[in-house]
Amino acid sequence: MNNRFINVKIGLEIHVQLSNAGSKLFCGCDSEYRGYKPNTNVCPVCLGLPGALPVPSRRPIVLAIAASMALGCKVPGTVVFTRKHYFYPDLPKNYQITQFEKAGGAPVCMGGVLEYLNTDSWRWERVRIRRINLEEDPGKTYYEGSILTSRYALVDYNRSGVPLLEIVTEPDIPSPRHARMLVDYLLLTLEYIGATNPRLEGVFRVDANISIEGGERVEVKNIGSTQDVEKALKFEISRQRLIVERGGRVERETRHWDAERGMTKPLRLKEEEADYLYFPDPDLPPIEVTEDMVMEAEKLASRIPSTVYREIETMGIRREIAWSITSTLPAAHIFSEAVKLGADPQIAARLVGVDLKGELKEIGKDIYDPANWPPPESIAVLSDLVAQGDYTYDSIKGLVVPRLAVNPRTDVKSLLPERVGDVEKLVEEVLKREEQAVKDYLSGKEKALNYLVGQVMKAARGRALDPRQAREILLEKLARRRAGEG
Repeated sequence: MNNRFINVKIGLEIHVQLSNAGSKLFCGCDSEYRGYKPNTNVCPVCLGLPGALPVPSRRPIVLAIAASMALGCKVPGTVVFTRKHYFYPDLPKNYQITQFEKAGGAPVCMGGVLEYLNTDSWRWERVRIRRINLEEDPGKTYYEGSILTSRYALVDYNRSGVPLLEIVTEPDIPSPRHARMLVDYLLLTLEYIGATNPRLEGVFRVDANISIEGGERVEVKNIGSTQDVEKALKFEISRQRLIVERGGRVERETRHWDAERGMTKPLRLKEEEADYLYFPDPDLPPIEVTEDMVMEAEKLASRIPSTVYREIETMGIRREIAWSITSTLPAAHIFSEAVKLGADPQIAARLVGVDLKGELKEIGKDIYDPANWPPPESIAVLSDLVAQGDYTYDSIKGLVVPRLAVNPRTDVKSLLPERVGDVEKLVEEVLKREEQAVKDYLSGKEKALNYLVGQVMKAARGRALDPRQAREILLEKLARRRAGEG
């Protein structure tokens, strides 16, 4: 670990919307609020109007339980909601319905472990999870430029009440780089269980708690990307170190991450738990976690990134390719299904995790959209053709993959190139045309053989031809000529 991060403590509070829940946490409004005109995806409940009572939605609770299982938490027998009181324009009730481990409350998860892959060292790292809360997201406040300089604020309540997971880690994270990898992996895990789409705008926010030896804990709020998690932590650690080196003391406070300027700024003094006046919500009695809910959650949490990655590695796939497949959910699904259909794992892994994924990126297609990927049957067909020797991998890679990336639903057999019928005749034509290269080879210039192979492949004019076959036939015919000269 970099010496700059020794004696640094980092803990994260990661807030992730359950964008795939289908509804808000306590009403039937859409959990995917993006695309609505301001203040149209609302009802009396999420607007906090007098007399409107919350009614818990089942799906967000199941997804929260699945997340808890994926992170090794013990699932509670009941789900208890708590009121957290604070005043802010985007919180219409003046309290947030959340969960709390004290004052008679109970989070949906206590004492879990997040295991994430360190792709720098290719080791699995572990960070303790303190708790996971299921809560409602507040509305969204818009400012004129910066929150610190804006002359006014506009509030949109479309987001108010969207189910939100707050995942709180212990201060076990050793560096900003690790923090970024951890958040990336957590988001991938939640995508695997069907809870969220990590690429939606504003779908997650990170609050980071940082302290260095000799200073108080500082919270940096509203970090909106995994890249900014690393940047914000690096800046804040440097800022705190500079204070200590100059003989000062780091005070406990809450700071704001200014992504445009790449720096943290003072926001307010850090609130204490007592400031929020937590108590169990009297409108929401404890909710029993039923056997059906547990079974549904177990099914969602049965395949997570670590499980898939390790399965792929056991097939003899290189770790870089295994992670390339695992880290892109549609690719992981297609690869797994293609192998079930009988595809050679080594060939299918290269097709999916290297060449097809790379081609989709090259032409600007969204690699996370399943519609941009071919069906697993196509991968299985191509794998079989290569495994049986009907086509070389290079011919499939060069002549089929680019066209399949453009039209993924095309019958893959219609994309297969024409094969060279009479390879010996093609080789003979090249030998007659390239007399100087033949003389060079016969005189001992071995590099001339590679040139001749290249000319044979060029003469195939896009038709499928195994260069190894072309080389073998060339060697045979050149050996005859050498024997004839002798």
